[in-house]
Amino acid sequence: MEAAEPDLKDAMTPQSRTRTVLAWALWLATMSACVAGLVVALLVARPLTAQVIGDGALYALGFPLGYATVGLILTLRRPANPIGWLYAASALTWSLIIPLGPWIDQLVRDQRPLPLLAKLDALAVVTVWAPAIALGVTLPALLVPNGRLRSRRWRVVAAAAVAGPVMFVAGAFLIPGTTSDTAVPFDNPFGQPGLVGSVAKAVTATGLALHSVSLLAALVCVVLRFRASRGTERQQLRWVATGAAIAVLGVTVPLGDLRGAWVDPLVILCVPVTVAVAVLRYRLWDLDRLVSRTVTYALVTALLVIPYLLVVPTASKLVEGSGSLAVAGATLTVAALFQPLRRRVQQLVDRRFNRARYNATRTVEAFSTRLRDQVDLDALNRELLAVVDQTMQPTSTSLWLRPPARQEPVGG
Repeated sequence: MEAAEPDLKDAMTPQSRTRTVLAWALWLATMSACVAGLVVALLVARPLTAQVIGDGALYALGFPLGYATVGLILTLRRPANPIGWLYAASALTWSLIIPLGPWIDQLVRDQRPLPLLAKLDALAVVTVWAPAIALGVTLPALLVPNGRLRSRRWRVVAAAAVAGPVMFVAGAFLIPGTTSDTAVPFDNPFGQPGLVGSVAKAVTATGLALHSVSLLAALVCVVLRFRASRGTERQQLRWVATGAAIAVLGVTVPLGDLRGAWVDPLVILCVPVTVAVAVLRYRLWDLDRLVSRTVTYALVTALLVIPYLLVVPTASKLVEGSGSLAVAGATLTVAALFQPLRRRVQQLVDRRFNRARYNATRTVEAFSTRLRDQVDLDALNRELLAVVDQTMQPTSTSLWLRPPARQEPVGG
């Protein structure tokens, strides 16, 4: 009689259920804030255009919802790793300013005075970035990929990463006078004159300095981890470095007319996505293949576009009057002539960026050449196991050969 399989729901402990509920609650809170912002935009934004709604949706998808979704996946799959919880908290922090954003923008466009609630949200807009970056960038950089600090000495940096944004936000709300960072300058209704205001200015400056220093130190921590890493951890950090490089290049490189509202959210979202791949160890070893393919097709495109644009019109003129079939044939012929170039570029890129695949291919080709002349079964056995070990690198290998079928005696 077969034993009944245990019910996963019954096997869940109260602690794991609490974590699951909390993870979904953080994600739903972020989603609710984004939906509330959309509803407010539909009610008050005038003129309400598709571009206004699209830009708001892209912003919400790239920053709060993107981080919240990655945080939800990590908290459900790796609840003991704090990186997922940090992403979820960062997303919720960003989303707090979304619901009232369209209303404040409309007040500014109509040149109407800001009520107290609008001033509070305006102050949050110019200060919320500090805790959001600390939760979504600084602290995860200190903990990636295993969720632990590199050593106890980095506790000081983690403490500064937490204290700096708190001091910055608290001090900024108490500084007296007219605000200058908001869309419309106004007198800070929460500012405190005298000694309290002077202390608030000093606290704000100190908090901003701590935030900046801790962020730089966290990036240095990632570099030090990468230099000391080996094996799986090194591959995890390569994913993290790739996501960070895409984000930095996407934000800083001038793209001209190609830069739209979708660029910044998309490239910044690469950071949590690659961190999630590193933490979950999902298809870690596909990075070399991904990079090599990207570089290959970029180089091939750059090498072929200009000659192709020059050759195809010439070929079309030569067959002009022969019909569309002749033009299509000439185009296909020109494309086929460049296939050897594409293969050559692929080999060069694999040798540089995808060394494992390049070495494996060379090993298999050499084995195929030796296989033609090999007749000794024992030598073939050793050769085959050696090729498998070099290309696949398994923990152990064995070869089973089916014994030849016995010949049944023919009865006379």
